[in-house]
Amino acid sequence: MEWYTLDDSLRRDTVIEGFESFIWTERYSTIGDFQIVIKSTFPNRRLLAPGTRIAMQGSSRVMTIFTVSDDTALDGTRNLTVTGSSLEALLEDRVAMPAITDTTTTPAWVVTDTPGNIVRYMFTQICVNAAISANDTIPFYQPGTLLPTGSIPEDPSVITVSAQPDTLYNTIKKICDTYFLGFRLVRNGDLGQVYFEVYTGNDLTSDQTTRSPVIFDANMDNLEKISQLTSTAANKTVAYVFAQNGSAIVYSTYTDPTYAGSDRRVLLVNSSNSAAAGPDLDDALHAEGLIALTQYRTVYAFDGELPQKVPYVYGVDYNLGDLVEERNSDGFGNQMIVTEQIFVSDNTGERTYPTLSVRAVITPGTWIAYDPSIDWADEDPSVTWSTIT
Repeated sequence: MEWYTLDDSLRRDTVIEGFESFIWTERYSTIGDFQIVIKSTFPNRRLLAPGTRIAMQGSSRVMTIFTVSDDTALDGTRNLTVTGSSLEALLEDRVAMPAITDTTTTPAWVVTDTPGNIVRYMFTQICVNAAISANDTIPFYQPGTLLPTGSIPEDPSVITVSAQPDTLYNTIKKICDTYFLGFRLVRNGDLGQVYFEVYTGNDLTSDQTTRSPVIFDANMDNLEKISQLTSTAANKTVAYVFAQNGSAIVYSTYTDPTYAGSDRRVLLVNSSNSAAAGPDLDDALHAEGLIALTQYRTVYAFDGELPQKVPYVYGVDYNLGDLVEERNSDGFGNQMIVTEQIFVSDNTGERTYPTLSVRAVITPGTWIAYDPSIDWADEDPSVTWSTIT
């Protein structure tokens, strides 16, 4: 793995050498980050100054140095700890509103379209058309797309989003997390071009036959140092959304509306939407409820390091947003989405590994989702996992 700084035109400049450790993390729908630990010398302090942009060979992501800490260890050794974030952090410095007005006149930004198109529209209005300020445009922005989207289709539902004033990053992230979309700002080599893309990954599970499946399984010797987390502590199944002129009951994806007792876990959402009663308000409150429920899903996270002789190569066999299979040591399996990829280089060598998170919309038919009370002896012998919906 090789990292290098970029010049003022986003062209490759100087290779970063002699570091103690380098951790680089790319993410699907969240800001990426990095950390470098390197000797504190005048050339290194000059090379790795705050504001400097860096890139990794083979990656289209760009990161910016935000913090440089110069510390002296007990043995007298001075090291720099350099940290920063990916280019998507620019979206935290933009506001998601169509204009600067008082919130009585314009209490929310109301947009109706498919989730992916709403995100694209909001970015374009703020960062391209400069709806609020000409200074909000994104440096090096190029219209269009650079990288291909995946085979997993975007949700085609037409929704109404009523977005209260917030950062552009927070606003579009809520939409993307709700509808399993990724977003990225990517660099086109040394051409000085940056593209904003809303995207999905490919289906790489064994349920499809178009592409070679990707199955992470400790029993197949392609995962090690495995970590798993399963929690329903924060899970909510239904949201009661209350607004000034209306209300809505919204169920999370694949929740049975007949759930009662301990299976019915209610989230209270006090909406500030003051629109008049009617279909538009109903649609907006439904979308608000879905977005709120996104923060209260069942947590099932899984990661593990890939051994050096692994059959799967990031960027070749799988990418961020791809739907892959994970099988744990007990033989149970899940369909998981690749939400981040971590690259590490230090005195122990180089290694890379993904973080996989359950994608709830794909969960039916997997071990984690199927009713545990089912007695297989009572089931039709012709039923298989691939036919369960």
